[in-house]
Amino acid sequence: MPASTGRDTIFRQWTLLQSIPREPQSTSAAQLHDKLRQAGYNVTRRTVERDLNTLMKAGFAVWVDDTQEPYLWSWRKSAASFSLPVPSVSDALLLAMVRDYLRPLLPTTMMDALAPYLDKADDVLGSAGKSNQLARWQGKVRVALPTQPLLAPAIDPAVHSTLSECLLQETQIDLTYASRSGGKTTALCVHPHALLQRGQVMYLLGTCWDYTDMRRLALHRIQAATNTYTPMTALPGFSLDEFLKKGYADFGNGGMMQLDVRVAPSVAEHLMECRLSEDQRLTPVDEPEGWLRLQATVADTPQLEWWLRGFGSSIIFELN
Repeated sequence: MPASTGRDTIFRQWTLLQSIPREPQSTSAAQLHDKLRQAGYNVTRRTVERDLNTLMKAGFAVWVDDTQEPYLWSWRKSAASFSLPVPSVSDALLLAMVRDYLRPLLPTTMMDALAPYLDKADDVLGSAGKSNQLARWQGKVRVALPTQPLLAPAIDPAVHSTLSECLLQETQIDLTYASRSGGKTTALCVHPHALLQRGQVMYLLGTCWDYTDMRRLALHRIQAATNTYTPMTALPGFSLDEFLKKGYADFGNGGMMQLDVRVAPSVAEHLMECRLSEDQRLTPVDEPEGWLRLQATVADTPQLEWWLRGFGSSIIFELN
């Protein structure tokens, strides 16, 4: 058995064990199969049943009530607590930072499954904080956006959960979507392709019904979401990286342009450190004295125009 396959089996069975309730509660193989699918394991129900029998034979204190259909599985009341391993400080730091920075971009089912690990991670970091330098790292780093700070709009947790579920399962979603003013709502059937965090706003990228144009739907404007469990239709050739590269995330139309402007020395210094594009060129001009000519191939977007105009008189848009 390849090492990767063996690890996959261990992780799957570990997840399975965590999903089994203790007596007097019980669960069926079908329900456990559904939980594994939500956790990202694409296995058959028969595989789940084989895993359950293997784990019982291996000595885990799980048992099956086979006196009825469907069979029901439980941890025995007398079984020792199925405890989670205590993470190392480095593992605890990683888990905590995943929660702090990646929570909106991960499937809700995954974050739910991680909840007990995150609690243990907090315990480890809290207890080790006085003696372990690594445990204090979390308080030494932050992400600051170079824009006016804004509070993120509220997203319905149930909506976020359904969207991440459909994105993971690649199924269509029925949405109730509100206009910006909130005065009008629209019913949409969406084929979800990606989630995008742009500043403080999260967007669902998807196509609607049989159309092929990619829509950007703000999550905070989605009032209700229902998983149809109908397979979505993927947009041929869609790539999230290409979507971003062509400026669609900045409300462009996919077009590129050759930027050709004059910039003040202060702007040029900034662009020497953080280039606009791979083909960016900065060359001296006769006037204004000390200014440079900026040439670059960039996505033609409203965001670009807003950014350029933010420099005010430090940029001249027309060359003589």
